[in-house]
Amino acid sequence: MNCASCGTTNPPGAQFCSNPGCGAYLSWSAGPQPGEPRQPGEQPTERPRPETRQPQTSFIPQSSGQAGMRLELDMAEAAVEPGGQARVRVTVYNTGTRVERFALAVTGTAARWATADPAELTVYPGAAATSTVTFAPPRGPGGPAGVWDFAVQAASEVSGGLRQSAPGTLSVARFHALTAALSPVAARGGSRTRQVLVLDNQGNAPEDVWLSATDPENELRIALPASARLAPGKTEVAVQVGATPATFGLPKRVPFTITVTPSGERPLTVEGTRIVAPRFGRWPLIVAPLVAAALVGGALALTRSTGDPAAPAGAAGEAAPGGSESEPAKATGKDASPSARAGGTKATPKPSPKKPPPPPSYYAGKGELSGGAADVPVTSLASDAKIFLTPDLTAITMSGTTVTDSRPRTGGNFPAAALRVAGREKKSFRVEAMSDAPPDGLRFSYLVLTRSQGTVGGLPYQAGSSRIGTGQQRVRVPGVETATPDSVIILTVRDGGQAVRIDAKEDGGFIASTLDALPAAAEVSFDYLVVDPDGKGTGRRKAAAGLDRTEPGNVGTAAPRLEDDLIGERSAVLLTPDATSYRDDAGLYATALADVCVLSQGDGFAEVEPFYSQRPFVKIPYDWLVVT
Repeated sequence: MNCASCGTTNPPGAQFCSNPGCGAYLSWSAGPQPGEPRQPGEQPTERPRPETRQPQTSFIPQSSGQAGMRLELDMAEAAVEPGGQARVRVTVYNTGTRVERFALAVTGTAARWATADPAELTVYPGAAATSTVTFAPPRGPGGPAGVWDFAVQAASEVSGGLRQSAPGTLSVARFHALTAALSPVAARGGSRTRQVLVLDNQGNAPEDVWLSATDPENELRIALPASARLAPGKTEVAVQVGATPATFGLPKRVPFTITVTPSGERPLTVEGTRIVAPRFGRWPLIVAPLVAAALVGGALALTRSTGDPAAPAGAAGEAAPGGSESEPAKATGKDASPSARAGGTKATPKPSPKKPPPPPSYYAGKGELSGGAADVPVTSLASDAKIFLTPDLTAITMSGTTVTDSRPRTGGNFPAAALRVAGREKKSFRVEAMSDAPPDGLRFSYLVLTRSQGTVGGLPYQAGSSRIGTGQQRVRVPGVETATPDSVIILTVRDGGQAVRIDAKEDGGFIASTLDALPAAAEVSFDYLVVDPDGKGTGRRKAAAGLDRTEPGNVGTAAPRLEDDLIGERSAVLLTPDATSYRDDAGLYATALADVCVLSQGDGFAEVEPFYSQRPFVKIPYDWLVVT
């Protein structure tokens, strides 16, 4: 059979052209078969062309035929309960003449919960193939209620530029999950004490509540807000409890109840106790009779001594044997006091001054940018302390803030930014974004190490600083005794305009590179932290470390979750892209990688996603460290 596109003669029964540069589909071709004579003057049979095109169909002329496609969704508006699943069926039609292989991508604010199965489709000319996109928002604050947009895109891996997308929306239903607790449950004091009402909104939407308090004896004055709006997560409400203490007596326990009434839900009650302490306690009642008795006894003794006859004159001054009447006996031996034996009063020695306690070996916590920067206070900060940062988008994702311009963003179009340490003081350091127009409300995790070597949360580490010179792409960092190919390495820029990544791990050192794989436009200095993830250090376990990877650009899948019991809402989660696994792939090793951030974080988990200006279609490996 002759190919109508390039004229190559193919064996009988072939469906595709054997010419490597063609590969056209042959099953519908008409024309002379091998061995069939062509009549004199007969022209070769021309390949039929479609006269009309279907709506929303993409056609791209190719040197070896025509490429075309059409993409359809079985529903453009899906709905799901938190913790449940919603499925959208995607159908891709091949309207061209070549076998196409399409990669599916899910973008938009609902993409973080999406999984495409299969994520790649092979479609023959004139045929269609289907995939199912499953949306599975979690039942918790990580699956906020509302209407979220998405778009399913199919891009050909055979015909460059052939792609099409179909938009849709996902409605996530609301659910309520509210708990309340009082801390401390009982408070002791005089006229006024302070307790905290902890309201934990584990639902997926803000909760409006009304607050009231009563005590059965009407002895307390309880002050608290009449209402509050609770964002998902924990909210603390101050509770002031006033009382009128007695002058004397025993402490009195007065119970009280706080009622929390959510909008449209059953009220919650929290029991508390106020221990009212008297002004002077019970000791005056015990001591007063004793003092009175002592005064009466003293008065009686004085009366008796006044009424006794006068003592003989010599009674008070009788001479001791061998002594003189006018000279009192001197104290000697055991009868003499220590001060008398010493010849005077002995000086009291001054206590030696106490040494100040050493500073903690590390500080870890959360900060938030305002106007593109943040000043983070710490107890003390030496000039050689090492500081590590990672952006945290939890607040941004909960608010649903998205961008569509060229600023760095995640697969769900949530804005993000790489961070650097821009300045240091004795008791604070300054954090700045490395990109223009960073989003307000961008949180970040930080870890400050006050020593170059030791343990952090039970994990042995070694920390230091290095730099990538102007015009260089990577630098080898030797002399790190604890480094091995299995180490976890965290990097943060101190000075410079390019982010960094790990390129290789070795015994005794590692290689760092610019994240975009381009020569440094100016010198890039950075701090490094090399951690032994096996945790053979000393002390209570308060840190965990390891290696993981994102999905390809977080396209078609939900954000991967780091899961560890140490992770909480306020835990510091540090991340660094790691290209070590791509060393055997020269193409990937020499290309730019996306940076990574925390998309959302809660008890026991952290979702990690890449952020970028141009979406990567490869997995982004990264090293991670969690510190409480």
